[in-house]
Amino acid sequence: MVIQHRNRLWVIAAIAGLMGMSSCNNDAGLDMLTVKQETVQTSSLNNQSPNWLVFKDIQVFESAMAKLAAMEDKASLSKWAQQNKGFISWGAMADLDTIESKERQQIDLPDPLLSTVLNKVGRIQIADTIYQLGIRKEKPVLYAVPSRFETDLIKGRMPEGIREVVVHSIGLTLMPFFPKWEETGNVAIPSPNSSICEFPASPLFPWWGQKGDLIYTADNGAELLKDNGRQVRVDYHRWRVGFVFYSSAGVRVKLQKNTRLGGWMSTINMNNVNIQACSRGDVLIPGLFPVPYHAQLSASATNTNKIERTIKWAAAPFHVEVLPRNFNFKFSVNYKGQQISRFIRE
Repeated sequence: MVIQHRNRLWVIAAIAGLMGMSSCNNDAGLDMLTVKQETVQTSSLNNQSPNWLVFKDIQVFESAMAKLAAMEDKASLSKWAQQNKGFISWGAMADLDTIESKERQQIDLPDPLLSTVLNKVGRIQIADTIYQLGIRKEKPVLYAVPSRFETDLIKGRMPEGIREVVVHSIGLTLMPFFPKWEETGNVAIPSPNSSICEFPASPLFPWWGQKGDLIYTADNGAELLKDNGRQVRVDYHRWRVGFVFYSSAGVRVKLQKNTRLGGWMSTINMNNVNIQACSRGDVLIPGLFPVPYHAQLSASATNTNKIERTIKWAAAPFHVEVLPRNFNFKFSVNYKGQQISRFIRE
């Protein structure tokens, strides 16, 4: 009885806190209120700075993200972004083989939803705050700029040079350690015996950033076939990222080629790729009790260089976090007849 009473209080407190924030989410357990009608506008800028999207409040932003999450395939996300005249998304620039996109690789943003609403330099406005991606001391950061300094940004000033700017750390780096795929005596050919939502008994250690591997051989151990004489690899990882007002967890698989200019770029395609992912954990918002989630997805694509999906996301006025307690990921790639597959349970 005591436990039931405490659970009831827990639920009541969580609902009251979420209603007090006037925020909601598209996931079961968080969709307690109806979001406001989406109205997105672009700032009118000169040629020195790109247009960015302006959401009048967090509820409008959240409504837009829910619509994008319902699409999430690359073509639909791109079409949505193109409806905003003069706006070029971060995701659109990442798909271009240009010098600018190569320089942007120091900020590897894996979330397809967020990269659709950020402009090509990583800028977005929600209510009276303009957020801007940047590099500080060789690490990705998020600048929060009061909107009254919009003119300074239009004139080309860097956010760190504007007074009253707050700098937030964000996790985007590739983690140095990752769990091995399940094996049955042969390292090259994984043969998992569990379903995608069969989690290990122990929870994973909390981490920000990206966890995965770079694969240069097929399941039989043979080197991946070169493309025009250049080495090829498969890059796969799971991510958990946080941007103060938005947090997400998801998965990505990319095929990349070593370029003559140095570095790796996704300029070649996989014949076929399919992914599965399952995660459970909590959505954390300061001052509120954690709200548990359990999310699963599957997706496939042909003749593509990348597939990525957001498995769980959350938005709130401040410091929201998606915190996985377990995160399983399985994928299979066919590249010129070579099969590459892995299954991570954590």
